[in-house]
Amino acid sequence: MVLFAVVLLLGDAGVDVVGACCANFLWRAATPTPVAMMKAPGAAGGLHISREAFEANPKLYFKLLRRAGVKAAAAAFAA
Repeated sequence: MVLFAVVLLLGDAGVDVVGACCANFLWRAATPTPVAMMKAPGAAGGLHISREAFEANPKLYFKLLRRAGVKAAAAAFAA
């Protein structure tokens, strides 16, 4: 609502202001944040998985590791 009021009050300059605000927000939202990686437990050969995903549900990782194999478990927990 506020952005619409800015456009009405300032005309073309308001459109530029709103566009700049939106572009800044979208750029920040699209910027990837670094993901901490770790060696996949039980996987020889240097496969890496997301540490955050593993710590959130290690039980699922080991269940996938036993039932579907190393590559499937690592792919499910990849960043």
